[in-house]
Amino acid sequence: MENKDLKNINTNEINKTSWDAYQETYAKLMGVDLQEGHEFYSKGGSMLNEYEPMISLIGDVKGLKLLVTCCGCDASQAFSWHNLGAKVTATDITPKAIEIASKNAEKMGLDIEFAVADMQTFEPIADGQFDIVFAQYPCWIQDFFEACKTWSRVLKKGGRLLLIAPHPITDCIEEINNELHIVQNYNKPSADWSDTFNGTPLADRYLGGWSVNLPCVGYYWRVSDLINAICDADFRIIKVHESYKSDEKLPDEFFVLAVKQ
Repeated sequence: MENKDLKNINTNEINKTSWDAYQETYAKLMGVDLQEGHEFYSKGGSMLNEYEPMISLIGDVKGLKLLVTCCGCDASQAFSWHNLGAKVTATDITPKAIEIASKNAEKMGLDIEFAVADMQTFEPIADGQFDIVFAQYPCWIQDFFEACKTWSRVLKKGGRLLLIAPHPITDCIEEINNELHIVQNYNKPSADWSDTFNGTPLADRYLGGWSVNLPCVGYYWRVSDLINAICDADFRIIKVHESYKSDEKLPDEFFVLAVKQ
């Protein structure tokens, strides 16, 4: 990874191209074409319990309009919210992800609206129409402050934002052989450019490595950046949660539940 001056480069479009090239491989790794997966969701299954206790705080979503950002080709969160009763619109910046996800939703008989959209701007999404925005993977967007204002824009007054992000501390520290090593300066949020896109950790686990000769850009934010961006976008924070695995010293994911004022 290397640092570059990216101020005048639309890195969201760079990531869009790389992720689009990865979606068919990602679909196979996630098993989205397997019959057992179809049966799980077509019979009302949900995998959102891994996001407790935040999901319980949201409560009953039956009949509520819910927007999923960055759904990916597997769209597991979108399918799960649908099965909990929400009226789901699922978006992703990559056309291939939406193509695969929408075909699988049709096979399973799930009534979900899909749209190709950049979650930083949501240009095709109208103002003030959603009750909940379920926002994921802000590490791939160029301007988190603009993204929060966008999520506020598409929400109704009193609508809620549930953000799930890689924990900023974990982005900066790795646990190796039971020792902690600093790999990134937490005090200097930055963008990291890579000339080769390596997919997700699933590619390493199941393929022994995967790459495509396309660049990608990941972003590192501090906890204060995430919280301040949400507050600046006219949200009031209700709850913050840090998830972790019992056998690890570092947090796993960072959750924020906020309401639009």
